[in-house]
Amino acid sequence: MRHAILAILALVSCSDPVRDGQISALPGENPNIPVGEYHRAGQPCVLCHGPGGPAADASFAVAGTIFADPTDAVGVDQATVAFTDTSGSSFTTTTDCVGNFFIPRPGSSVPGATWDPQFPIFVRIFKNGVSRTMQGQIGRERSCANCHNDPLPTSSQIFSSVGHIALYTDNPPPPSTTCPVPPQVGP
Repeated sequence: MRHAILAILALVSCSDPVRDGQISALPGENPNIPVGEYHRAGQPCVLCHGPGGPAADASFAVAGTIFADPTDAVGVDQATVAFTDTSGSSFTTTTDCVGNFFIPRPGSSVPGATWDPQFPIFVRIFKNGVSRTMQGQIGRERSCANCHNDPLPTSSQIFSSVGHIALYTDNPPPPSTTCPVPPQVGP
């Protein structure tokens, strides 16, 4: 009987093997960037920062990275990301110097205003007179990088959008010179 109870407890305490596999498949942390608001630019934030993830206490409603252009992995500093959900509720946030943005969920340990959107969500990004509106909608995915990933999808990513989110198609501004970490993805 004791062994049966231990086996049941072990099963109940297991984490999500799909999420664990997705997290394990992510590139490693850049050793030059400490864990915090600037880390893992361009990666699916809500894998870790969502219910059941290893950073669930710092849970995000939506999170992602805005890059300067489609051919470069340099983030856009101080771009505005505006969301409107299906109920008409809106939320606006700003990217940091590596292009990352995140909106804390209610109950998150992340300080600041929180939002609990009703899907689908519509998105627009803009900075200095340049604006891009997402042609589709976010149906349920809270990590932008789960759809907007590297430009050449593998067969397992065939239904993903091609490429990272890029604000500019030409003449992007130079990267931030005051960023405490390199504003470009990669070690």
